[in-house]
Amino acid sequence: MRTVDLVIERFPQLSTAVRQLFLRDSEFRAICEDFSLALESLHRFEARPDAPMRTEVDDYRNLVRELEEELRRHIEADRKDLRR
Repeated sequence: MRTVDLVIERFPQLSTAVRQLFLRDSEFRAICEDFSLALESLHRFEARPDAPMRTEVDDYRNLVRELEEELRRHIEADRKDLRR
C-alpha cells in the first residue's frame, strides 16, 4: 500500500486534505513515510510468535501513536492556514 494511502486509511474523513498536503509539503511527506515504516515494523513484530515478550511491539505502538498525532497536528494546522 502506498504511503499516502496508509495515512488516508487512518484519517479517512480528511482524505482530500491529506492528498493535497502530501503533494505540496515535503515535511508532511516525511512524516507520512515515518508513519508507514513504523506501521510496517509494528506489523512485523506483532506477527512474530514471541510478540508478547518483545518490547519492540510496545515501542512501535507508541511510535505509531506519536506519528498519528504529529500527522493530525500538521493536517489541522494546514487547514487553519487555508481558512485565513
